[in-house]
Amino acid sequence: MTSDINNVQASESDLAIVYKSYFEGNFKEALLTLDKLTHDFPNDPILYIVGGDCYVPLNQYERAISCYEEAIKLSPDNIKAYIKKIDVLRLNGDLEKSLLACSQALKISPNNADLYFYQANVFSDKFEFKKALDSYDKSIKLNSKNADAFCNKANTLENLGEFDEAIIAAKNAIKIKPDFSLAFFNLGVAAMQSRNFNLSKNSFDKAIKLEPNFAKYKFAKATLLLLFGDFKKGWNLFESRWDLEKLYSPKLKTNRQEWDGSRKCKLLVWGEQGVGDQVMYSGLFNELNKKCESFVVQVEPRLITLLNRSFGHLCSFYPDNKSVPVDYDEHIAMGSLCKYFRNEEKDFDSSRFGFLKDDEFKTAEIKKDILSLIPNENKICGISWRSASPKTGIRKTLSLKKFIQMLALDGYSFLNLQYGDTKNEIKEVKKELGIDIISYEKVDNFNDIDGLTSLIQVCDSVVSVDNITCQLSGALGKEVHVLVTYGSWWGWMVNRNDSPWYDSVKLYRQEENVAWTDLFKKIKKNLQKLN
Repeated sequence: MTSDINNVQASESDLAIVYKSYFEGNFKEALLTLDKLTHDFPNDPILYIVGGDCYVPLNQYERAISCYEEAIKLSPDNIKAYIKKIDVLRLNGDLEKSLLACSQALKISPNNADLYFYQANVFSDKFEFKKALDSYDKSIKLNSKNADAFCNKANTLENLGEFDEAIIAAKNAIKIKPDFSLAFFNLGVAAMQSRNFNLSKNSFDKAIKLEPNFAKYKFAKATLLLLFGDFKKGWNLFESRWDLEKLYSPKLKTNRQEWDGSRKCKLLVWGEQGVGDQVMYSGLFNELNKKCESFVVQVEPRLITLLNRSFGHLCSFYPDNKSVPVDYDEHIAMGSLCKYFRNEEKDFDSSRFGFLKDDEFKTAEIKKDILSLIPNENKICGISWRSASPKTGIRKTLSLKKFIQMLALDGYSFLNLQYGDTKNEIKEVKKELGIDIISYEKVDNFNDIDGLTSLIQVCDSVVSVDNITCQLSGALGKEVHVLVTYGSWWGWMVNRNDSPWYDSVKLYRQEENVAWTDLFKKIKKNLQKLN
């Protein structure tokens, strides 16, 4: 056949050759065959769809998208091509373009369950969970037998804090597909967050049994073990985080071997996860100093000044966005130190009582400024109410108005420790209560962590959601009242109002999901005792 015969499509036998190469993983070979076929059959949309499918596993997303777009040009009503384009745009991080393609396809096929399903996936990637939930519900209404839709809906509900509903959705997915490992995983996560720990353990175990080598499931089991203080097993399984598809932070690229906790050597310790995690793990440095010849540390640049002051007599600190200018023998991630130093609760005692040091001169200067703004007899309480995490921060973040009953407490002045733009929220509280919350403009609470540390040190006590502020407060040994969500971070463990990590931390746990009033009453009462 020649290219001037435009109405003829490739034969099934021709396509069979392509599919054979594809299913054998010979994607480049499949593409070579397709190149010949598209020369002979340039108007066959199927060829371009298959071509796109071959480029995806090669991570050549732009080429895959071009193929799907060509298929749509040749066949404007081809929903299959649209769906593939939507999904690859999503994989490529082009979320807005993916949503646009969804809208275009839904105009052609407004009652297509698959389109709503893929649209929901994009909304989920954008952390727009309410929109995602709406699209999953539309998909399920049109096709109630799609186990994937129920499974993803469960994950979305968990992100929204609707744990009981998430459990129902995951169970519905399992009813449709009894060997659905991801649904068991989502069931386990939702059950853990709703404190149904037996169901959570059984679900994680089932997911692992179905897919023993899938890191996501093992990591979830690790957090459950740590939640209950089974540290030795938990830390060992915690290492599965390096096999996750989406790492919390990139693993260090080096040809040096990983430290096994025994050898006296020159060691590189590198930071991972968030700033709060790095603060928490830094409490192990004093013990580490006794186990190795010497060590240097790569950390988030904002922490360097603070950590140099606190641990500079032990080691040197370098930003994690640059190479370390010194030689080393072996390396280890900060979090991996725990498996050598934190296997029993008594192991935490060495760093529970505060290990960070503020800049005393900066603190004195700030304190002088702030004391000039408040009545002499007032105590200072620092407050922080938001988390910057795009995913978990949704549940951790509170409106400043939730603090109102506490802000009316006599004998206290309140200092803003929250990072980000807080001006409008503070104005609203001023308008409603006539209460001034002090914002110290000389310190950028997000970028100047050393300054934030001094602000915290000025306070008599701190009230905070689960964010960097409460970690810094605990590491300084400052009394901090932490508002813990119903489904909380594994580090706060279960059934306790204190923390093994920090002696000065007092935990206030939601007894009911989204209920905060009683917790603020308790905090107010405890602050009154201190005054």
